[in-house]
Amino acid sequence: MRPLVVRIPAVLLLAFALCGCASWFTSKETKTDDTQFRVKPPPRLIGPDDVLTITSFTNRLPSGDFIVDADGAILYPYVGKVPVAGRQVAEVMELVVTRLKDGYFRNPMISVTLKSAQNQQFTVFGAVKNPMNYAYVPSITILEALAKAGGLSEKADANEVTILRKVNGQSLRMRVSIPDVIEGKTPNFFVLPGDIIIVRERSL
Repeated sequence: MRPLVVRIPAVLLLAFALCGCASWFTSKETKTDDTQFRVKPPPRLIGPDDVLTITSFTNRLPSGDFIVDADGAILYPYVGKVPVAGRQVAEVMELVVTRLKDGYFRNPMISVTLKSAQNQQFTVFGAVKNPMNYAYVPSITILEALAKAGGLSEKADANEVTILRKVNGQSLRMRVSIPDVIEGKTPNFFVLPGDIIIVRERSL
């Protein structure tokens, strides 16, 4: 007894094949919710190699940039070595003012800002003029980060900029259009330490 052979018409086979291919073309890549990129950077703690800018509002105290040494301290006139590692900028300013008051100054007026966090970086590469790692600057935005990299090159596709970020061990990816950011259609969100910004070249 011969086995039963079921013959499927070639038209049906072609239809099944087309349906299978269609599922590949219609499937969409899962995109990261861009609200995960619209976060305010957490308070930054000072660390070695960071650069602090101290600005004095009187002529009696010096202004300038002060690098945090390997011991986590800066050297400021009149007060000597000030331990700043592990503190926030506001705490550093309060500490320096307190020490100045303990010396010769009744009402010292200074401000302290974090100029750059050398021990934390973000990366910009691809179609920009100066692709490299950059020291993280607190509250730097995507537009400021690209400007820091010299801006987009002539070959850049301004509509194809990808940001890679890791949050709690999870890898996030977002694609943005720089013209949309400039026009306000997409928020000019903050860059965080460890972010990787990739600018693609235009297709020929």
